[in-house]
Amino acid sequence: MDVVSQLRILKQIYSESTTWDEEMGVSVHRIPSTVTAQELQALEQAGHAPNNWVYPAHDETLAELKRLVERWTLAEAADAFVASLWSAPMIWRALLPGKLLAEAMPEHAYEPYPSSATCQICGLADGGGVDASLQWYFRMIESTPLDGNPHGYVLALRELAAAGQVPQPTASDRYALRRLLTILRELPPKTRYSKIDPLLKKEALLPVRDKYPYRGLLETLGLIGVLDTEAYPGLATTFLPYRKRDERPNTRVEIQAPLAWWDSSVGINERTLAQLFGAYDLTEVSASDKPEPVPALAETVTGALASRKAPRAATPKASPDAGKGPVEAGDVYAVRIREGAWVTVYCHEVKDNRARVEYMDGIYADMPSKAELSQTFRPRRDGRWQCRSASIDSTSWVRRIARGIACPQSELPEPDRFPFHGAKDLAHMANWCFPELKS
Repeated sequence: MDVVSQLRILKQIYSESTTWDEEMGVSVHRIPSTVTAQELQALEQAGHAPNNWVYPAHDETLAELKRLVERWTLAEAADAFVASLWSAPMIWRALLPGKLLAEAMPEHAYEPYPSSATCQICGLADGGGVDASLQWYFRMIESTPLDGNPHGYVLALRELAAAGQVPQPTASDRYALRRLLTILRELPPKTRYSKIDPLLKKEALLPVRDKYPYRGLLETLGLIGVLDTEAYPGLATTFLPYRKRDERPNTRVEIQAPLAWWDSSVGINERTLAQLFGAYDLTEVSASDKPEPVPALAETVTGALASRKAPRAATPKASPDAGKGPVEAGDVYAVRIREGAWVTVYCHEVKDNRARVEYMDGIYADMPSKAELSQTFRPRRDGRWQCRSASIDSTSWVRRIARGIACPQSELPEPDRFPFHGAKDLAHMANWCFPELKS
């Protein structure tokens, strides 16, 4: 099975909800019926079976990381980084920060935070379960381990060691590097990373459709030291303990240092840039000089994955009792929670285009019919729960199945408040009333 086919199947699996496995201490992804036994076997043979749990130990992980990086030179790691911008699978981008991390990180004993298993020095959560296949999936479609976690780099570098020769950058890769640097150098003063993502995405520098790989690229440039600050230097300059990388300017900033503290007024660290990528032309280039992509978008891993549509669960036929027209009091809607699990909600009233709904009792394997409806509500542990919901008639996997249904009776009093939620949230909130959906 080729790599794109593996990613397509894993995308189906990792798009599903998870269930907590008490014995393993992990959240396990469900396998949808659209994935065949043959496909699962092929994934296992490729070493990428879903729910592939490993439990890293601190000292062993750090020792393996340092052994792994010895097989590549810094120049080869830089080549891999540039090639990953377009032509090579994105996982090759992990080689450069992984090598810098291994060589900069000092020997240290496991020093967890008082309230967690995460090491304050390197960021490794000792003994915690990690789905190695999910990590491979993210490395192939998004970016490097964003916080410099050593175990994430061990998993990536194992894959690269098995892959063989380091990819050599094409003209498209070299252009992407130069154009990226040009955009960064031309930014208005004080521009933050959140304003840069759209600029990079607009120029299609990477063979992807969403913004997350661009944010990941900026974070990686920060981690290695191209976009760092004097107080928060990157790995090419020195090693910052995890507790230091985890500092942020304020609570609204989610990403870590160095990029969390960087803006365009700080500028590119030209010394680090030359140190890591001095073999490349780093001068400015215009968008009009963009070469014809080599390979073509559809021939890249991420481009091919986007073009291959994964099988989807069959959409149920409209209920014969659904009727026509907008939502009104007395309507009942079926809500798909996941494959093989549906619940229903009753509409009490409609006000300002928002339906006040409440979960009815019953969990169904398929979209239920009018004849299957329960005549009772399903409360939460602390009593009945209702919400006002918008767009219930235009939300995927929310289907009207009956009209004119008398309001079910309940001995419990109605709630005294009705929070607002979009109709798409009804599937996610159902486990408040149906705790068995968590299993």
